Amino acid sequence: MRRHSLSDTFDVFLSYNSKDREAVRQVREALKTRGVRVWMDEEALPLGQTWQPHVTAALQKVRSAAILLGPAGFGDWQTEEAQLCLTQGVKRRIPVIPVLLAGGPSPEALPEFLRERTCLDLRNDRAGTALDRLAREILGTVSEPSLSPPPIETRPHAPKLHNLPFLPLRDLFKGRDEELRTLEASLQGLTAITQTQAIHGLGGIGKTRLAVEYAWRSGDRYDAALFVVAESPEALQSGLASLARLRLPGLIPSPTHAQEEEVASVLSWLREHDRWLLILDNIDSEEAAEAVRKVLPQLQGGQVLITSRRRNWPPGIRKQPLDELSLEEATAFLLQRTEGLRTSTQDDPEHARRLAEILDGLPLALEQAAAYVAHHQMKLSKYLEVWEKERENVLDWRDKDQIGYPRSVAATWQTTFRQLNPTAAAILRLTAYLAPDPIPSEMFEKGSRLVEEGAGLLREETGQDAESKPVREGIAELSAYSMITREAETFTVHRMVQEVMRTRIPEERRREWIERALRLVNDYSPFEANDVRTWPVWNVLRPHAAVVLRYADEVQIAKPTSRLMSQMHVYLTTKGLNAEAESLIRRSLAIEEAINPKSSEIAVCLNNLASLLQATNRLAEAEPLMRRVVESMEASLGPNHPNIATALNNLASLLQATNRLVQAEPLMRRALKINEDSFGPEHPDVAIHLNNLAQLLQTTNRLAEAEPLMRRALKIDEDFFGSEHPNVATRLNNLATLLQATNRLAQAEPLMRRALKIDEESFGSEHPNTATDLNNLAQLLNATNRLAEAEPLMRRVLKTDENFFGSEHPNVARDLNNLAQLFQATNRLAEAEPLMRRALKIDEDSFGSEHPNVAIDLNNLAQLLQDTNRLAEAEPLMRRAVEIIEASLGLDHPKSQLMRRNLEILLAEMNPEGPQQA
Repeated sequence: MRRHSLSDTFDVFLSYNSKDREAVRQVREALKTRGVRVWMDEEALPLGQTWQPHVTAALQKVRSAAILLGPAGFGDWQTEEAQLCLTQGVKRRIPVIPVLLAGGPSPEALPEFLRERTCLDLRNDRAGTALDRLAREILGTVSEPSLSPPPIETRPHAPKLHNLPFLPLRDLFKGRDEELRTLEASLQGLTAITQTQAIHGLGGIGKTRLAVEYAWRSGDRYDAALFVVAESPEALQSGLASLARLRLPGLIPSPTHAQEEEVASVLSWLREHDRWLLILDNIDSEEAAEAVRKVLPQLQGGQVLITSRRRNWPPGIRKQPLDELSLEEATAFLLQRTEGLRTSTQDDPEHARRLAEILDGLPLALEQAAAYVAHHQMKLSKYLEVWEKERENVLDWRDKDQIGYPRSVAATWQTTFRQLNPTAAAILRLTAYLAPDPIPSEMFEKGSRLVEEGAGLLREETGQDAESKPVREGIAELSAYSMITREAETFTVHRMVQEVMRTRIPEERRREWIERALRLVNDYSPFEANDVRTWPVWNVLRPHAAVVLRYADEVQIAKPTSRLMSQMHVYLTTKGLNAEAESLIRRSLAIEEAINPKSSEIAVCLNNLASLLQATNRLAEAEPLMRRVVESMEASLGPNHPNIATALNNLASLLQATNRLVQAEPLMRRALKINEDSFGPEHPDVAIHLNNLAQLLQTTNRLAEAEPLMRRALKIDEDFFGSEHPNVATRLNNLATLLQATNRLAQAEPLMRRALKIDEESFGSEHPNTATDLNNLAQLLNATNRLAEAEPLMRRVLKTDENFFGSEHPNVARDLNNLAQLFQATNRLAEAEPLMRRALKIDEDSFGSEHPNVAIDLNNLAQLLQDTNRLAEAEPLMRRAVEIIEASLGLDHPKSQLMRRNLEILLAEMNPEGPQQA
């Protein structure tokens, strides 16, 4: 059976419980006979690979998804694959169709998130008609109006009688075609019992506009489209009473015009007629919702459309969530809405896109921005400048003649904010200084004390005396009002909500809120930021730490700003994100020096900065910082503190990197002894020092001394971290390299492959640690004459290191040399030479002209020149290589002896009859 590539195009993705596989296969084959291209895991998923990446990739390409439910129900599958289908369906606006298989649950037994969708029932489909409908639904050719109505734009007729508050936007109504079709299909399929639909979402998301636009475009279905603002029980009653004055046909007006009588007459009219649509708008408070729930039983016959920020409605009310516009849709709206009204420039599309990104697809914000531009007839670029300088004023601006919304962006959420319990309001305020990315709910739960402090600040500010709630209930309240969007254990806040929340914080209170948000993030951040086991938290926390640190630094909060910056630096450098890390550690150092020039934290910052400088090949800058750290720590902590061991080890590593091995070794041995005395012989810090000393011994050709140290370090880390930790990968690689150096290649290879697997799973395929593993494995394959296997690995290593470190880094020189030698071995000398010359230049620029790496580069280039019979060019390079390596490593080192032998061979080839002087 052919395995499908993810580049294939499919009409439908089948999601199901594996226990129902046989029934799903029957559906798959039936769909295929009807011309549907089906993605099903057993046909398309590569054997032996994890399913999530392939399922995610497939869902980004298919045109629809079907969730098939049989006798086995959901099981564990509900929370993973099915939710992934729904997430991608919402994100890409593709249909997600629930399908009931034979023996499956009834529609009423479906989870709420599926009950809201039109369901295909195959339970008694003996004739195959339901399968025909499913195929047509998937292929988009269905003719039944309950499944796929004709395009809603083709019905422009307004209702005969209406009190709609806005004119239709028509072609300016961007990015909502699918939502209009969904709304129409849902309302058209409502029964006489279930007549109510609720559109819910964030304030300003366009709920009212969607409802009104639907009413304008559905005049052939309704004789009357009635609009009532129902933001309170009083408003509901007043709005219903006002309908009595619309001259509804057959309605007898109340002679006294008493409100109760008018409401009763309107409700009576609604019960006696059926071609009407009643929009109940802005039902956000609990009191308003309760009033609507009481009146709904009296509203039978026509159709009721509710707009609300509340997402929790009784099961009898169908619910339709509304999300932000896409970037492309928002950009198109801004350009079209301001066409002929703005001062145009060639860069307008670029500026519109930038503005759409800032406003994050919120229709109210987009409309307000467009109206502002039109009102002032300004350039889009000028609006972006005004936004940066006068954001609060812009958010508050509204001109009723220019904008069709009743409130400005800033005012939109204020009513809801005032209705929130202090706990929920404090959580929302704190998120104003975080990123518009998923926020871990656990961070607020663990920081409940800080949330309560924030609630106290709000009580002082507003005079509200309501009791606080548990944090989890506060988050649930925000979700119920659509102020946040929840997903699993995280939630997100729209960036425009954050903007408005910040502008509404009194200036004298701003620092207090920033400080609490900072402490919230700092307290939640794991200390061991270089440990991959903490990264599931750090990966989520990183954008929030970056944002809150920026705000904290602006208002000069020193603690714990410096500490969080330092931790972020460690996390970022471990991930190889050196440019981001450097600015943080330099700022952290400046803060600590300003607080207390004698603080021990300064040494920590200096050490971290020096390590980063070394990693980025700025060794001359790094060394004085490292020596300063050692001196400072010895003076403050004494000569045998574990922190001194770390500083000594770092300095020794730099000395080794600059070929001062005699100076490096005693520092390493001293560091090892300090940590063994401090922590005992089985501590992971001891493993670090054992490993470093072993590598130095290997460099100086004392392999028999090095090997037991490496094996001991490996065992310590496996026992401490577990067998799949990146530290274990490092130890495996080092031991494998030593085994290769002692010609035990069969023992070395499985260790290298195991290390590669660990690092790919921990860091990803494009990380420099993974590149190091690949490089080591490629060298071993090269040594065992498996050149065809080695070459693609070497090319991958070179590309990764160039992307990561830049084209002039020593790692790139190493990669160029390795690839060039493979070219030489396969007689591609013309390809090899430019790589060798480039590697030589990189190493000379990085290390200076007398470094052993330069000697190796010279030796390799000379041998290539020798192979192409350019002996006179090769000789001076080879002589220089011998001089450098002997001065660096001594006459007895194997590398020195090998290079001298290479020179002798060259000289013999140049003068085959006479004596050679090397």
